[in-house]
Amino acid sequence: MSTNRHKSSLSLGGGFLMEVGKENIKKFPAGSIIFEEGDYGHEMYIIRSGEIEIYRSRDTGQTILAKLKHGDFFGEMAVFTGMTRSASARTLTECELQIVTKGTFDQLVKEPVVWRMLQKMSDRIRDFDDKVEDLLVEDQLKKVVQLFRRYVAPTVVDEILKQSDVDKTIDLSGELREVTVLFADIRNFTTIAEKMQPQEVVELLNTYLGEMTHVVFRYDGTVDKYIGDAVMAIFNAPVKQKNHALLAVSAAFNIQKVITDLQKENKEIAVGVGINTGSAILGNIGTELHLDYTVVGDAVNIASRLCREAAPGQLLISEKTYNQVKKSVKIEEMEPQIFKGKTKPVGIYNVIGLTEQIQRPRRKANA
Repeated sequence: MSTNRHKSSLSLGGGFLMEVGKENIKKFPAGSIIFEEGDYGHEMYIIRSGEIEIYRSRDTGQTILAKLKHGDFFGEMAVFTGMTRSASARTLTECELQIVTKGTFDQLVKEPVVWRMLQKMSDRIRDFDDKVEDLLVEDQLKKVVQLFRRYVAPTVVDEILKQSDVDKTIDLSGELREVTVLFADIRNFTTIAEKMQPQEVVELLNTYLGEMTHVVFRYDGTVDKYIGDAVMAIFNAPVKQKNHALLAVSAAFNIQKVITDLQKENKEIAVGVGINTGSAILGNIGTELHLDYTVVGDAVNIASRLCREAAPGQLLISEKTYNQVKKSVKIEEMEPQIFKGKTKPVGIYNVIGLTEQIQRPRRKANA
């Protein structure tokens, strides 16, 4: 990665070169590495001709800190402090460099040369301050994005970053929005776990939750949380999706297909899924000590209740979800139920097939 800001000239002028003399002059071809970040150094360099690039390497690439020309100097901090090099240096063109050893430098540390050098060094440090800050922000942002990708589909993360750069439309502070909520719960997991060692339980749980999560990601869903042996996912947040109900139903249908494949290894494992569409409050909820991006509201509660009602291998959706996907699903209408806290019965539909679904390539959980 390269910054567009190049350092202005730090030339000491011909007077300094005269003070140093003409000993230890060396030529370097273009592309030569003079020193690398982390190296120990006991000499500094003055450019007599050519161009030098100062840079730092990060996981995301290289950040150019400065481009130096005739009369500029570099590598002086290692001579001053005795510490390792804080950046790397390479030649962009054929260069002729004056090598100033620590012994020579110590003899030069007197008026007027030393103060001119210290002034230039002060200018250089100030010039680098904002670039170092950029590097820190870049490293922190990378860690945040890596953490975010554990819970949010990569395509959604990319969209968030793109929108944030362009028009700042992603708002995580809190809003009321229609979302589709999916709950998928492993049935009889407690009974199954009683027959296994703790390590085996963790491995089994991670396998099944991992498979379900990858399906959610394939359909651009966001994993809100893991609740024991269940996963909660939301669609239409944080990025808006016109077809969020169909995305959720397609994801749920494919979760059941994946679990069916896994039953070849463990016939006892099955999953019940519940989906509901409705208005919910979404945003960063919690305290400074622990903050989650999540959704709360009646829409979430109904999805959770539908999941509890679902039999192993069953996918239940609410009437509100059905109204948005009715052209794309084959259903079996169930008896409406009045859930706790509700005064009116909730229409329930058992999805037994899809006439239309959003096709997404399948990948393994460890891919």
